[in-house]
Formats: sequence, C-alpha cells, structure tokens
Amino acid sequence: MLSIRAGAPQGETDHRPRPAMLMARAAMHSAGQALQHWMKTCIRDGMAQTVLLSTRADEAGERPPAPPAPGSGKDDGTGTEASAAQPFSGGPLYKIQGVVGLLAVDKPNVLRRALFAMALCWLPLAFLTALPGHDNSSFWPDFGTHARYLIVVPLLIIAEGICIPRIGALASHFLESEIVADAQRQAFLDIIASTQRLLNMLWIEVAVIVLAYLCIAAIYEARPFDGVPAWITVSTHVGKVPSPAGWWGLLVSLPVMLCLLLSWVWRLCLWGRFLYLVSRLELRLIPVHPDGAAGLGFVGYSSQAFAVLATALGVLVAGAIANSVYAGASLTSYHYLVLFFVVGVVLFFNLPLLVFLDQMLRAWRRGTLQYGGLADRFGLEFERKWLHDPQIAHESMMDRPDFSSATDLYQVVDRVYAMWLVPIHPKSVAMLAVAAFVPFIPVALMALPFDDIVDKLTGLLF
Repeated sequence: MLSIRAGAPQGETDHRPRPAMLMARAAMHSAGQALQHWMKTCIRDGMAQTVLLSTRADEAGERPPAPPAPGSGKDDGTGTEASAAQPFSGGPLYKIQGVVGLLAVDKPNVLRRALFAMALCWLPLAFLTALPGHDNSSFWPDFGTHARYLIVVPLLIIAEGICIPRIGALASHFLESEIVADAQRQAFLDIIASTQRLLNMLWIEVAVIVLAYLCIAAIYEARPFDGVPAWITVSTHVGKVPSPAGWWGLLVSLPVMLCLLLSWVWRLCLWGRFLYLVSRLELRLIPVHPDGAAGLGFVGYSSQAFAVLATALGVLVAGAIANSVYAGASLTSYHYLVLFFVVGVVLFFNLPLLVFLDQMLRAWRRGTLQYGGLADRFGLEFERKWLHDPQIAHESMMDRPDFSSATDLYQVVDRVYAMWLVPIHPKSVAMLAVAAFVPFIPVALMALPFDDIVDKLTGLLF
C-alpha cells in the first residue's frame, strides 16, 4: 500500500522552526488529496475491493496475489465470485450510451434513458408532421407509431432495470443455494465469465446496429408505401418518397427500437445458453424439496422477470391491430392472433427451462426408487407389527407414534412422486400471460361503441 512519511524522526521535530512545520503540513495535505484522487479512480474502475484487500494484507504483513482478469477462469474467491452477482449486467448498446453520457458506472439511469429515447423517437415526428405543407391529420390516429415510440421503446429500456437484476439474482442463486456441486463450482464461475464476455463484446454491439439498418434497408427496398399512413410519404414527380418525418422514422426512430429489440434477443439467447450449460453440470437435486421441482423451482420465476418484456411485445402487436380496427376492420378477426400471441410469448420465455428435463427426470427416478423403497420397508414393518401380532393390535394405540410417523413418511414419498419434471412455476406463467394480454384490452374497448359502454356502466351503477 501507499504510505506517507512527513517530518523528521521522533525527537527532532520539536526543534524544527515553525515554517518547516507549515511546509510539512502542506505537503501532507497535498499528498492526502493525491491519495484521495487515486482512491476515487480505483473505485471508478472497479478496483475498490483490490485496494481493501491490499490494505488488510499490509496490516498482516503479507500481500495477496493479484486478482485474475474477468473471464480468465481463475477464482481467487473475490473477483470472479463477486462478478457472479450480476452476470447479465450490461449488454449491446451500453458502450455507445456510455460514450454519449447516458449512463455511467453504477448509474444505469434507466428512467432518464427511457425518457430520452422516447423524446428522440417521437417528438421529431410530431414536429416534422406539423410543418406547413405536410399532412399531419394521419399522424395522430396512427396508434401503431404512438405505441412503438411512446410505450414500447421506454418499456424496453425500463426492462433493463427490472429484468436484468432479477435474472442475475436467479443465476447467482445456483451458488447461494449450493445446488451446484463443489467440484463444479469453478465450472459454474467460468460459465458466468463467458456469459459476461459474450454479452459485452464490441462486435455484438456493432452487429446489432448494422443488422437493424439492414432490416430497414430491406423494408425501404420493398417500398410498401401504399399501406402506410399518409404522413410517412409525400408525392413527387417520381412517385411517393419518404417525407421528412418518414426519413426520421427510417433513420432514427425505427433503428432505435430495432436495436433495443435485438439487444434483448441477444440477452435472451445468452440466458438460454447459460441455463443449458448449467444443466450440463453436476447439480445437487433433492426430490423431496418443498418447491416440487427438486430445488430448481426458483428458476421458474424467470417468467415473472420477463413480464415487462411481454407487455412491450403486446403493445407492439396491439398498436398494429388498433390501426386496423380504427380503419374499420372487425376486432373478432384478430381473436386467434391474440390467442396465438399470448401462448407464443409464454412458450418463448419458458422453453429454455426444458434444458433441466434430463436432470430432473433422473432425480425423480432416483427419488422414487430410494424413497419408494424406504416406504416399502416401513410399510412391511408397520404391517408386521400392527396386523400380524394380535397382542400388540389389542393394546392402546393412542400413545403410539407409529401412525403419525407413517403419515409423515408417506407425505414425503407422495411429494417425490408428484415432483415436476420441468421447473415451471404456474403463478409465474399466469403473470406472464396476463402481462402479454393486458395491452389488447384498450384495443377491445376502442372497438366497442362509446354509447354502449356508458349504458352498461350506468346500468351497473343504478
């Protein structure tokens, strides 16, 4: 550690003149400020833990080994395991947002980024369509555009502050609950490190942006200008071309939304990869665990974590349906689409949990054999004692613990036989389905005549 030495040896300081004392104090103050600035720099760079360990080591008279670089596969008990607390932090677009100052270390600024993205995507469209000579009468009834940039884009950013910490906590629980065997602990930490590397690679960020603009280029080349709202195009001597608002939508608004969607697609791919790799490890599964999933029931709560994403996807689809209903389409023609969408969302976010089927099936088989055999032996002994011996059968049974023991044992065995083979939590699935369906409720209300709604509400109140 750094040390500061000022002044003369003991016994000589009192004989120094006072100006020397003032100079020494000034030197100590300057050194203290320099040390404080160095410490702040270390903390900003994620080195505070290393400094603390070094300080303690100096006090003990020894130096600890330097921590390994993230993702090196070496576990010193500090750096790698500490990084396991947030394995899914960061992701595509984080570097570019950090460069422009939208986020900083330990400051995700989720709400500020959501408001900024909403203003960047929607406000210029409203301004450009209001310019003289442009038709803005078709902009305000365009529910799909308002839904995309006023609701979907902010929700995709807000989901980062809700979903990422939750799935990170679920991933860390594998270590906290000691489900991962001790021999597989380092392998689990290597999976965490590789997940973080893939999540924050620069080329992934570039690929997300390039792919978003390639999709928009394909959309523009298709030129589906006949079915788009009038504010997106203007008529010229060469035909319909994008208006200023249309160009902003093609070059800024739509790419922002697509980049956010693609970023979440990449995170979800890494979440599925993480679960698959963990399912290949040796796990300590307990068939009699009270969660009914051999101790993996906590993984099923990932459905709740993705509820915000399900709502964002629902708003995206509901906005397109709202445009069609406003144009005169029948709402009943979209019943099956809504049903398939909700079911598809539930399956999409829960399919990665199927990777644990093999391990849970083996745990169930082992549990049924072991606990079933225990129940068989207990049952044979119970019948021999109470049914085959007339003398014991005629004694008082009120003070005998055998019957309560039989009840307790058979309840435990019943839990083993009723064990789930996939760690899916029914309540979480229901919450995910509701989150995906809620955005379609306003569309259904929009399709109903306002007079009928008022009459029905009046009939309920009076």
